[in-house]
Amino acid sequence: MPAESTGLSLLLDEAVVAEVRDCRQTFHAPVKDPSSPVITATEPWEGRGPYTWGTRLLWNPERQQYDLYYVGFRVEDNHYRWGLAESRDGLTWTKPDLAIESFGGAPARNMLTGGPHPDKAVRSVVRDPRLDCPPDQRYKAIRFTYEGECVSYSPDGWRWTEAPGNPVWRVPSDIIHTLWDPGCNRFVAYFKLWELCGETPAPSSPSGWRPVRKYLPFFSHRPGPEGLTEIREGIEVLFDPEAGARTQPVEGLLLRAADQGMDDGGGAPLTGAWHARRVIARAESEDFCRWRREELVLCADERDRPDANIQYLFVLPYGGYYLGFATLHDERGHFEQQLAFSRDGRCWSRPWRGNFIGLGPPGAFDSGMVLAPTDPIATDTQLIFYYGGFDIQHWQPMSGPWSAAIGRAFMRRDGFASWDSLPGRIGMVETQPLQVAGEDLWLNAEARAGRLRVEVRDESGRVIPGFSQEDCTPLNEDTSRYSQCLAPIRWAERKLGALVGWRVRLRFALEESSLFALRLGEG
Repeated sequence: MPAESTGLSLLLDEAVVAEVRDCRQTFHAPVKDPSSPVITATEPWEGRGPYTWGTRLLWNPERQQYDLYYVGFRVEDNHYRWGLAESRDGLTWTKPDLAIESFGGAPARNMLTGGPHPDKAVRSVVRDPRLDCPPDQRYKAIRFTYEGECVSYSPDGWRWTEAPGNPVWRVPSDIIHTLWDPGCNRFVAYFKLWELCGETPAPSSPSGWRPVRKYLPFFSHRPGPEGLTEIREGIEVLFDPEAGARTQPVEGLLLRAADQGMDDGGGAPLTGAWHARRVIARAESEDFCRWRREELVLCADERDRPDANIQYLFVLPYGGYYLGFATLHDERGHFEQQLAFSRDGRCWSRPWRGNFIGLGPPGAFDSGMVLAPTDPIATDTQLIFYYGGFDIQHWQPMSGPWSAAIGRAFMRRDGFASWDSLPGRIGMVETQPLQVAGEDLWLNAEARAGRLRVEVRDESGRVIPGFSQEDCTPLNEDTSRYSQCLAPIRWAERKLGALVGWRVRLRFALEESSLFALRLGEG
């Protein structure tokens, strides 16, 4: 089924974990399926091959199947088209004979509607969960065009019609991720903008220059007078958290040019006296057409390479957090994935700068770029991630030889990070106060080489009688053999249900063991 996490708590940071002793935190990457790629080019419309980029993998309850939306790019006409693959089990994929569109004078098997601006057909799709949603708008999608963002509706996720009033929004750049956020009961979008930085001539300034920082969905540039670059055909975004962002044209802006880095493949240098790097912004909407509260939420920082920028952020509510899969790249031209997380979807942490999904070996389908994963599929014991792979780097010409495909990777269910006891020590992890809402405590843990015990304390830190470590039946196995990787914890004389409604601190004693996640009071 789709990856859901009701009642689950990941243990990623101080929002859940109050104190740690003699443990280290380890972040985990999924393991690539050696049979990848698992979806390759078979249809003429797919061009150089299918890949995921700004697309979704959704469970379709009416058809009881997974729908994977994906991209196909053809160099010959510079069109980004989109299509659908479907699966009953999340492992075996087929391309259905939809016969909705035609290509090259023949039915285009599984290609979906391009609509106006068919060169920018790829959409981020959301299934509207609200009971009062009109049936013909159950599925909503948004896409970038140079005239602005266009919304479309579908009753089934297959057949799409354009929303009246398109384009509805003029702020995002060409890659958007949308979702229904149950935390705020609104649609939320995460989208790319260009952060343009440099200096413009200012004769009245002592230095002769005035600093410039602007945020734009797109722009172009050309050489200006000697030592200058002219920014033109751009749109600047002016953020206003109350009234919503405004835009204004940028034309004829002169910037000092010196020590300019190479064009990274996006049309601008990432380094130099003036440079443009991609950053991530966020917005909200109640109807998917009127977007507001635009704000910047994530950019590269001092722990990244100086030429790093963030192309895309795929966001998933999971385990009490928003998990973000950030696509970073730099002048080397690789796309790689990093894990980020947030409690509110606005302030993001990236303590681990390793690759969540890294590049494949030379010659592999994903040796040049790894594109963002889609929504993971949760089996009883695993999470399955589908991702796009290219065998070229971002700066290489698209007219050369290259191909794309979709790969797959697996990880332990809820296994994004663990607290591991140090060798030969009894580690301790204590939570912040948590509400007891049911009868049991369930743990996702690995304790085959040792044991794990749990003590329940009140908010002030006092042990509750009957729930000490000594009363706890030790866990000494890998819980991945249980459904959802969760095993119940028991105490000798008392049951957790006696504490329903209490706020308690859980203190874990780890001996040669690892703790991934917990579920408190949920079966």
